[in-house]
This record gives sequence, C-alpha cells and structure tokens, in this order.
Amino acid sequence: MDEPVIDKKYTDFIENLIEQVTPLLPQDVNELQKSYLITNIRKSATLMATSIQENEEFSRLDFDNQCFYIQVIAEWSFHKEIDLFRSGIPARYWKGVMQKIWYAMWEVMFACVKNDAPEAVVLSLVERFVNRTYKDAVEELKESEVIDETVEEKAKGQSNIEKMAHEYRLEKQVNQKIKEIIKRFILALIIGAVVTFAILKFKIVGLASILTLLLVYHFMPSK
Repeated sequence: MDEPVIDKKYTDFIENLIEQVTPLLPQDVNELQKSYLITNIRKSATLMATSIQENEEFSRLDFDNQCFYIQVIAEWSFHKEIDLFRSGIPARYWKGVMQKIWYAMWEVMFACVKNDAPEAVVLSLVERFVNRTYKDAVEELKESEVIDETVEEKAKGQSNIEKMAHEYRLEKQVNQKIKEIIKRFILALIIGAVVTFAILKFKIVGLASILTLLLVYHFMPSK
C-alpha cells in the first residue's frame, strides 16, 4: 500500500519533531526499539497530517494549529510506545495497542476541533482518553490470556510521561541547589576579600574577627 502523500510543510514539521524527541529516548530503549519507535512516530504524525489535509474540520485550521494536533499525537506515540517497551507485553501486540490509542486520540481531537475547544482542554481530554484506552487494551490482553496478572499490573504501572516529569523536577531542584552553592561561594569570596583588605589596610584585628564570626554564622546550616 502506498504511503499517503502530504504537503512538504507537514513532512518538514514531522521530521523536526523526530529530531527533537530522539535525544529524549531513555537509556533502556535499545536500537531496535528506537528504530521501531521513530517509525511509528512518523507513521502516526503522517496519518494525522493526512487527516488534516482531507478533513474539512481540520483543514480550516491555520498551519500552527494544525501542527499542534500533529505534535500531540506524535508526543503521545513517543510516551506510550516506551510504556509498551517496559510493559512486559509481547512485541507482536504493541501495534494493536497503539492503533487503538491513535484512533482514540483522533476521535477526541476531531470532537475538539468541531467544538472549538481551547488547547488546554484538548491536552486534558487526550491524556484522559489515551490512558483509558491503554488500560482497556491491557485488560483485553489479560482477558484473552495473552498476559498474566503480573504483566497486567506491570503494564498498567508504566507512565513514561510521569517519569520524565519527575526526572525534570529533580534536575531542576539540583540545578537550583548548584546555583545557590555558587552564589554563596561568590559571596564568601567577596566577604573574604573585604576582610583581607581591612586587615591589610587598617590593621584592625577586631574588625576582622567580627566579620569572620558573621561569615561563619551566615553560612552555618540552620536547623
């Protein structure tokens, strides 16, 4: 079956998206999974772009708003594929799960476009339906005896988007602490220089002692 032909502006945008998400792949994703993931991101985003070109509701949007919907489906493809990699679900069932998720996303986004929903509402609804569809698909696999209860619970417990958000918050806290240490270090150097200048210039030992005590008090950790 021939690949759908879409305008170059969409293909350029999709390739740019792929370039942005590729460095974000976690270390536990191997090369085969990486290739599979990128292929599916490109496929889902291309199908979305095709719908945008062919569907009257989507086609009336301007290019920036159209790109928003392409990006949403690409980013959720990224996260849910990684969840499937970690889920313990056999690889031959990943495609079926993702197809259900893509269809759910398209239906939600189509309804949002028809009702002129703001982007915040779109994001909230898409997240809710993606998670529900993923959970339902996992339960269907369990009911079909494709997976057991252990794999079911493991699969349901996966959330790459939450994991990345947690890692981002931790990184932000570490960076804040590093900035605080650097700021305190620079302040200590400045105060030390003032103390040294006072000793050399005015020979005031008392002043040096007071400033030193103030310096120690300032940098002692508070309980």
